[in-house]
Amino acid sequence: MFVAAADAGSFSEAGRRLGISPSAVSQAIRGLEERLGAPLFRRSTRSLSLTDAGNDYLLAAAPALSQLRRAADAVTGRSGRPAGPLRLTMPRAPFDLLIAPMLVDFQGAFPEIEVEIAVEARLIDIVKQGYDAGLRYGNHLDKHMVAIPVAPKSEAILAASPAYLHERRAPDVPEDLLDHRALMCRSQASGSIMPWTLHRAGDAVQITPSAATIVHDLASQIDLAARGLAIVNAPAAMLADHLSAGRLLRVLPEWSSPLDAVYLYFPSRRGQSAAVRAFVAFLKVRLDGTVPLDRTASGRVNMQARYYASPSASDYSG
Repeated sequence: MFVAAADAGSFSEAGRRLGISPSAVSQAIRGLEERLGAPLFRRSTRSLSLTDAGNDYLLAAAPALSQLRRAADAVTGRSGRPAGPLRLTMPRAPFDLLIAPMLVDFQGAFPEIEVEIAVEARLIDIVKQGYDAGLRYGNHLDKHMVAIPVAPKSEAILAASPAYLHERRAPDVPEDLLDHRALMCRSQASGSIMPWTLHRAGDAVQITPSAATIVHDLASQIDLAARGLAIVNAPAAMLADHLSAGRLLRVLPEWSSPLDAVYLYFPSRRGQSAAVRAFVAFLKVRLDGTVPLDRTASGRVNMQARYYASPSASDYSG
């Protein structure tokens, strides 16, 4: 309950996730604080935040809880069928393009696995937050994570609706974007609007349109662009259906933004639950039928990941 409350930022949300009442969560944590002899949360009518003692306790409690879950999963997995929780985090593009198309088949193959997916742009510590694995672009990976490539490098392209371009002169050069409305994101680190980095045959330019609407979800950005609000810069694969249907038109077709490869990543090869091993194997076979070399996020090849016929068999080996 403590880990859930720390992750959710409220007793009400923690109770919802756990299927119990907020008062039960509050009472349990109050009892925990009494046993520890230290307050774990700062409470107010509007917010809940960790104290220094609470933060220290979370750093130890979250990994311990994950280890207990993996131990239970390992015992469950001995029955021959992976079971138990599988918590994943990823941005919108990998979810829409890679994970959503396979979820029905995955849950059909492994109905005992309880899948929970957080689709969010923010970068999080998956160990601290209790996630089993995540999907991210390679340039956003911690160098200490084990990372398996699941999608190659690609590109994001600019697009706008015919209605938007009918009312405004289409840009001829990247600098013309300064006079257009744009759908953008804000940097978590600096708080500033993240510029578009556009490339063309060795040339590169950074553009930050002044008239920006901030939306931290790619699917929502694309929908708003199709409605005629502004220009969007999104993965080409996510725009393909809109472009072919004529709902969006490409802008500055000679320019694009390179995207790094997408990786499935997790803290360690050892001690992974049967549910995680089943998901990794299913994802790789579903995407391309092969299992590539496993490597760390820093790019160093460590070993070949081999998946046994039974997803509950031993961990990756090399």
